[in-house]
Amino acid sequence: MFLAKRVMITAALLAVLAPVAGAVVVKQERVPGGALEQTWSPGFGVGRIFVPLTLVPGDPAINTPSGDNTVAVLRNNDIGLGGIAVTATDPSGFSDYTWEGWFFTGAGNTRRGLILRADPTNGFQTFYQFVINPGLFQARFRKFVAGAPLPDLASWTLNTLPAGVPTANSWHHMKVSANANQFRCFFDGVELTVTPVVDVSTPILGGWVGAYNFSASTGEVPVYFDDLTLTIEGAVPTRTTTWGAVKKLYR
Repeated sequence: MFLAKRVMITAALLAVLAPVAGAVVVKQERVPGGALEQTWSPGFGVGRIFVPLTLVPGDPAINTPSGDNTVAVLRNNDIGLGGIAVTATDPSGFSDYTWEGWFFTGAGNTRRGLILRADPTNGFQTFYQFVINPGLFQARFRKFVAGAPLPDLASWTLNTLPAGVPTANSWHHMKVSANANQFRCFFDGVELTVTPVVDVSTPILGGWVGAYNFSASTGEVPVYFDDLTLTIEGAVPTRTTTWGAVKKLYR
């Protein structure tokens, strides 16, 4: 009975979180057949990227949202080496996009979530991040510049969500839509702000998308991600571009 109810809830949430009409999928990471779909690069000079994993019966995360039981794992570094892991993939030249996916809370002992507009020219040390803090009570949207975190652009206490504070060993969905210097943040299909978050101080206007995992006190923690999706609004242009061409637009 419990499992059937859980499956029904997950199916309903997947329906709510399906890409909206007019959204074109540019890239996905679903780990089909236990192999990565995209090329992932490491950040912060620590060499950590996604590793594919097929879950086995008994793993707390076994009931993945898509039901295929394959995940992308991002393990943070040893705390003596910074306790961080960042990995990113090229958004195919787009700078305004929606980046979303599922993550597993595990023990809730690291800061984990999504990054976007990450700069490949400095080891992905400049980016925006949408993350959930250890303890699973607070979500944050903020900016890193050259490896240094700036004050939060927005933060939320998650006890205000319809389902309450996320629990350990549960799957949840995060989404960020970026349009110029404005950002809309969603958690489990709920938009966390009435109006977009606006970065009025030297916004990052282009960059790669990826995932983040950090703890100053606990190293080598694996975080599971699944069904990461990059979409844009409207039709994909027939003429392709490069990251270098996009950067020239903002000089």
